[in-house]
Amino acid sequence: MLNAGSQHMNVDRKHKLSVVQEEIDLVQGLRLGNRKAQEVFYKSYFGKMFPIALRFSSSKENAQEIINTAFLKVIDSIEKYKNQNFGGWVRTIVQRTAIDYGRKYSYKTSKNVEILDIDEKTYNQALSSLRMEELLGHIQRLPDAQRTVFNLFVFEQLSHVEIAKKLGIPKGTSKWHLSKARKLLSQTIQQY
Repeated sequence: MLNAGSQHMNVDRKHKLSVVQEEIDLVQGLRLGNRKAQEVFYKSYFGKMFPIALRFSSSKENAQEIINTAFLKVIDSIEKYKNQNFGGWVRTIVQRTAIDYGRKYSYKTSKNVEILDIDEKTYNQALSSLRMEELLGHIQRLPDAQRTVFNLFVFEQLSHVEIAKKLGIPKGTSKWHLSKARKLLSQTIQQY
């Protein structure tokens, strides 16, 4: 006779196996060009990936364009998927698409300006007092290059070396964009 704990573990294990099987079926459907699989993919991953695109974009419309482009890339390159974490693979494509979208603008230009340090305590207190939607609104108003560097540094937790490599800019330019983004966010939050 099974006790309640082992029954719960069996239910969890069956659920995990079911989720894995659904992912395998979804990938197989995408590989076959099945329109229903494409629809299921879009509906299943839109809610998970839209916030990522939104963080990198200046508007919901731009985020929608990023998602649509990224999802087309997923479908077009599904043959390259090698059975790793599917959600992580999709997230990487969305993130790279958002960065490419931002490359339409200039990351490479920076002014020779002294980097100002912002009082971290004040900055963090201001950020923690905002609701996430309000913070996202402030982030979206940042210039494209600064918004991208800020997102990669804060949310994706990349180093300036990694950001510089990803965006094809010098490390110092990455630091400048982050500093400028923090300064602008601090100013807009204080005004808010």
